[in-house]
Amino acid sequence: MLTADQVASVIIARNVKPWTDAMSLQKLLYYAQAWHLAVTGEPIFDEQFKAYKDGPVVPQVRHTRLEQSSRKRIGQDLTGIELDELSSNLLDLVIASYGSMSAEELSALTHAERPWLEARGDLPAGAPGNAPLSTESMARFYRAHRSLAGRTAADLAAGGVYVRDPNVSDAIDVGSLLGVLDDHDTATDDSPWGGANLVASRSGDRPRRPHRVRC
Repeated sequence: MLTADQVASVIIARNVKPWTDAMSLQKLLYYAQAWHLAVTGEPIFDEQFKAYKDGPVVPQVRHTRLEQSSRKRIGQDLTGIELDELSSNLLDLVIASYGSMSAEELSALTHAERPWLEARGDLPAGAPGNAPLSTESMARFYRAHRSLAGRTAADLAAGGVYVRDPNVSDAIDVGSLLGVLDDHDTATDDSPWGGANLVASRSGDRPRRPHRVRC
């Protein structure tokens, strides 16, 4: 199994931006893990997310990638990192769906979703916290309440994970999504880190062969 930092390297390498801010990287890691759990029932990496005030965070990745140079697209070391077809395509779909959001939007979205809210418990907005997010809660929530590129987790599990035509946008309308959440799934926004946009490298409408990930 890959480590969270290895998955972070793949996300950064597939980003067309010259570097990825720390907040956006953590949230894209979170959605990669959440959707992998929802579709396959298994994590893509073992490390836990903690319910920090700014949203889900993998502390090991945060500490490793404090320097901007560690989040540059060029120069990511992908040696030995291998993804199967499903995991690779899921990463592409996550980046295509969430990557156009700013760090502020990504933070607000995670604050409005049950896995982070459950881990935060009764903590007030803005209070420090590091309770672990439940992988069971993540899998259950995204299976029942979200879709990825217009497909539910059940659809993706049954029909296969593939990347659509690059001319078709999979980006989520975060304003509309936040507007329809019920009161139980909403939370006060905290001050996020800086923003950045990510764009996935994408292919046509056919499944891809298993491959070794390269820059």
